Amino acid sequence: MKHLGWEIIATIFIAVMTTIALILVIVYQNAPIAVLVIFIGAYLLISTEKVNRTAISLLGVALVGVILYIAYSLHIPGGVEFVTLIEHVKWDTIIFIIAMSIIVSVAAASGIFQYIALRIAARSEGNPKQLFIIFLVFISGISLFFDTVSTMLIAAPLTIEICKALEIDFKPFLVSEAIVCNFSSIPSVVGAVPNLVIAGLTKLDVGFLFVTFMPLSIILFLVSLPILLRWYESTFGDTDEQRADAVFSIAPAAMIKDRWDFNISAIAIIFLVVGFAIGPALGLTPPMVALLIAGFLLLLAHERANEFLNRVGWPTVFFLVGLFGLVGALEITGLIDALGAAIASVITEGTMVATVFLVWIPAMLSAFLDNLPVSLVLAPIALQFGNPLALVFAVNVGGYIFTPLGSPANMVAIGLSEDQHDPIPFMEFVKIGTILGIIHLAIGSGYLVLLQYLFGI
Repeated sequence: MKHLGWEIIATIFIAVMTTIALILVIVYQNAPIAVLVIFIGAYLLISTEKVNRTAISLLGVALVGVILYIAYSLHIPGGVEFVTLIEHVKWDTIIFIIAMSIIVSVAAASGIFQYIALRIAARSEGNPKQLFIIFLVFISGISLFFDTVSTMLIAAPLTIEICKALEIDFKPFLVSEAIVCNFSSIPSVVGAVPNLVIAGLTKLDVGFLFVTFMPLSIILFLVSLPILLRWYESTFGDTDEQRADAVFSIAPAAMIKDRWDFNISAIAIIFLVVGFAIGPALGLTPPMVALLIAGFLLLLAHERANEFLNRVGWPTVFFLVGLFGLVGALEITGLIDALGAAIASVITEGTMVATVFLVWIPAMLSAFLDNLPVSLVLAPIALQFGNPLALVFAVNVGGYIFTPLGSPANMVAIGLSEDQHDPIPFMEFVKIGTILGIIHLAIGSGYLVLLQYLFGI
């Protein structure tokens, strides 16, 4: 018989948590606190990483649905029917994630990313330091057009293969790529799911976000690169010239697995980039653009369409559905408004104080919690204080400060290294991530305060 261990503990914990919530709503007629108990309990279980996070997320939204329906039936303030709760799920974000996963699946199967990686890596001529710089520039560029998870799923496997072929330690590359893709995504509404969520909830202009944060992203890259080079200098070593010649003598065209898929993927990516750039001016939102392109790719894939659909990260999709539902319950019961009022009482001194607060506090929270729920909870508060830009910056940088747990991109890098039986040491990520994170937060705070002082942004 299988030993369940943590699953049994989680089941007992959920039973206790649910009992407490039921007592609160039925006996004390307090729906908000009952929902908060479920939310905190679900998040504690998710943060242990000992049980399936998708299962807990979906179970959590089902439980708050029951609590809210009981409150609705008893005419308790805050109670709603389940359909109202489901309407609070950010379905446009869910559609965006699914569509982008389809696009990446089709493009990856064509060999287009391998083709690009080999072409740009060949410029290093096998020099580890040059290869390191080239990959980080590549990551920084594609982070503007793909969300952080897609970026790492594109770049990390290619990095591992090339590093292994050259007998270079790939771990410094993966750690650095994860950090760079987090802060390079800041100017783009599609660069990270939290950006899309915050922009949707606060009506943040896409062009304004890009123009405001692109200079900061470049500054952070220029500051980070020499630090990363110095930090990992001793791990680079030298690559055998004959081995490098053998690797880079492979024609990039040999990476193309299917010429039809390759050409279609290239055209699709061009349309994707153009759509993201000019779509908002035409009323086309990023999820709409991504879904249009994903739909055409599946249509042209014909027999392979189901294969590409099977590659979509459905566990992540359903995890987010549950997570959005849990945060929606907080919104329905007025808990987010209460949190905003509590924060307002602390930072009434001035807008600059609010800016610094909305940088450092969310960043600290994102260090230990996933940056997506932090974004969902604090976006209405950022809107209240008129500074969603600070929140966008904070949750992206907070994803790699103190722990790697705050950003899914970090977990992709760690997971892929474990698949190679050469795991990234947890403390190694913590040390370099925290050093760069503190520096980035300081620079970003100064940058945002300066913008506010000069332009009132």
